[in-house]
Parts: sequence; C-alpha cells; structure tokens
Amino acid sequence: MKQRPRASVLKAKKLDASGLKKPKSHDIATPSRRPRGRPTSDSVDRALAEAALEEFVVRGYHAMSMESIADRAGVSKVSLYRRWSSKSAVTAEVFRLLRETKPAEDHGSLEADIGSLLQQSIGSRTVKTDAKVLMRTMGEIAGSPELLAMYRIHLLQPRIAQLRALLERARARRELRSDMPLDLACSMIAGPLFLYYLTVLTEADVDLPSRLPQQLTQAILGGIAK
Repeated sequence: MKQRPRASVLKAKKLDASGLKKPKSHDIATPSRRPRGRPTSDSVDRALAEAALEEFVVRGYHAMSMESIADRAGVSKVSLYRRWSSKSAVTAEVFRLLRETKPAEDHGSLEADIGSLLQQSIGSRTVKTDAKVLMRTMGEIAGSPELLAMYRIHLLQPRIAQLRALLERARARRELRSDMPLDLACSMIAGPLFLYYLTVLTEADVDLPSRLPQQLTQAILGGIAK
C-alpha cells in the first residue's frame, strides 16, 4: 500500500493497485522545467525525485530517459547519474518513494480501520492523479519482468503487508470470520478500490452512492466479519 525527497511525493501513496496510499496534488500532465542554477544537494535530490515521478507518469518507463528527467528537474545529467546509475535505478527509487511503510493506524475496530482506509483513498482530492499513477504503473509493468519485480518488491508486498497487519488486529479482536483467509480478505478490501480508480480515470458512467466509503465498508464487512 525512507524519507528522501519532497513531502508531496512521500505523501503518495494513498492506492494503488493494492489499494493504499499515493502522491500529493501536483500537475503531472504538463511537463515543466525548473529554474537552473546551483541548487543545494538536498534540493537536487527533491527536484530529481519529483521529476522522475512526473516523467514516469507522463511518459512511462519505456519512453522516459535520464536526459528528460534531468531536464525536467532543471539540473545536469551529471547530477542525476551521481545519484542513480540507470533508468531502472531511478524507477526503483520512485517506487520506494511511493511506498507507505507505516502500519495502518489502529482505530479500534475492523469497521473503523476499513472505513478510514477507504475514506483516505476515495475521499482524497488527488484521486484522479492517484488513479493516473496506478494505471500507468499497471500498464508499464505488464510487459517488463524487471519492472514487475520492482513493483512487487517496493509497492505490492509492503501494501499487502499493511492490510494483513490490519486484519491480524481484527482477528485478535475476534472480529474476523474464523474461516476467512487473510489474503482473501485483503483482496476484498483492495479490489473495490482498484475498480474505483479505474472508473474515475475512464470517467465511466456508473451509479455510485454519495456515501461510497461507508457503504463499501459495510459491503466488505458483510463478507469478512463475524
């Protein structure tokens, strides 16, 4: 579902394919160049990380280049290569930045935990940007074993681990059905979020309730809770 570059990137992370967290609002659809100069090392790190994420979303892994990332960041290619030796290394860093490693907050009950998770994703003002990040990632990893492996290690596995921890808490509180496998329960939480992002991105004509997080929470609980 590492604290290096910008706060808005690190707040990413509100889903993803597994449904969890994604980057703060910024205009990723329009390429932009930052002012050139002699920035500090920390500001270069932030600029390069932001540029790499934007290039990944706008162009995709196969079309982006080290030159385009450096140009978008407003720094030299030398500065970029000092930090990452290849496009693959840059993308691994982007995935690490998108990763949310903190345990899901304990709100005291399975219903409250799921409700908070869904509200953060569905109620986010950056939901369309989040959907673009997710769908770009899904499209890119489909034809690249290397990219698929990076996604699995840096994003999918940590986010599944977050959901498992949430459900383990529910099991300890005896809120989860005893015959419910944890990974099946994870799928029942993450799956609807993935579909929701897809409908947002494609502007599909679907009739969703205004209180979607609350109603979706109740539907999920109907399948996994006691």
